[in-house]
Amino acid sequence: MASPNNAGHSLLALALLLRFSAAYGQLSEDHYASACPLLDLKGTVRSVLAGELSKDPRMGASLLRLFFHDCFPQVRGCDASVLLVNEPARGIDSEQDAGPNQNSLRGFDVIDKIKAAVEAKCRGNVSCADILAVTAREAVVLLRGPSWPVRLGRLDSLNASRGKANSDLPDPSFSLQQLEKAFGGKGFSPREMVALSGGHTIGMARRYYGDLVNGTGVLNSDRVLMDGGEREKQVRTYSTDSNSFFTDFENAMFKMSEMSVITARDKGQIRLDCKRLNK
Repeated sequence: MASPNNAGHSLLALALLLRFSAAYGQLSEDHYASACPLLDLKGTVRSVLAGELSKDPRMGASLLRLFFHDCFPQVRGCDASVLLVNEPARGIDSEQDAGPNQNSLRGFDVIDKIKAAVEAKCRGNVSCADILAVTAREAVVLLRGPSWPVRLGRLDSLNASRGKANSDLPDPSFSLQQLEKAFGGKGFSPREMVALSGGHTIGMARRYYGDLVNGTGVLNSDRVLMDGGEREKQVRTYSTDSNSFFTDFENAMFKMSEMSVITARDKGQIRLDCKRLNK
């Protein structure tokens, strides 16, 4: 019999699927079942990830951050646009060179390894956007964090926008009001904002929120959560109650994973190389 906590998380997963099914009906958890009947996408991702995390446990948080920086700028939401490198002749100004991303994002090589492993089992069918979405979840799970449903069928973007990455990604110097405006503009509630703020410390989230309670948060955009109001109450709850954080984090991650995804074939493609558009 499932434990009460596991049962609760299972019910949450079902509720999330039902909640978003109408909006993105073209996404499904078994999207690749007919095209790639022998592909275990989650298992393939996890196999590569396990080896990478054994060498560098911090890579898990880096991959989650990479996913966030792909989804948050409204180029096309979770579309693997952040993986594209500069190709001026094709009009690609890489988001990797945007201010919030430059010399700070990593994990691109891990995504390339996972893509190669997937391509070896089912060539030309699985998008880089889906691989990044599954990788983010499995990285969290391998670090003993929560899980959430990842529905599949995203296509990869045909462009990138360094300008959108510069304008949309929250800055570490932001005030609470600026953070709430940035996240609110993407459809996130203040509660979801606080849950996502702890994502970059996944595996040590209670320590992150505990540091905020103790006044030792590093970034201004973290410290401002201790506002003496509802956000501070939420931080204090998360610092002692992992289940509360996990539930809110799952909800926010599922919501983010389905933001403005591309499913129309005339709007996207399945890249053979995640770094470049198909020729």
